[in-house]
Amino acid sequence: MRTRTHAQLAAALSIDRDHLAGLLEDAGRDYDRLLEKLDAQAGYIAEKMARLRASIARSRETDPSTLSVNGLGELQGQGPDLDRLCGEVEAQRALVRRLNEVLLS
Repeated sequence: MRTRTHAQLAAALSIDRDHLAGLLEDAGRDYDRLLEKLDAQAGYIAEKMARLRASIARSRETDPSTLSVNGLGELQGQGPDLDRLCGEVEAQRALVRRLNEVLLS
């Protein structure tokens, strides 16, 4: 049995550029969808932070007991979901980049 190098194996593969272009198109759509989700998440977090800032300002002007930190718990709860979403965005971005590299080579 003859052992082939990675380069020899890669050269032996036939690339269906139309299929790869379709994969790239699908990956691009998925990437855009993930970016939309991330943008919505960022907007939600920004809104919660703005409310928290307003609550801090009110408590400074009046009484510290007026500080509402309910939103802080909601923000903390976003951590795992946000981490997962960021990981998905990064993985999809890498896939789009790799497919582009293959198609352009």
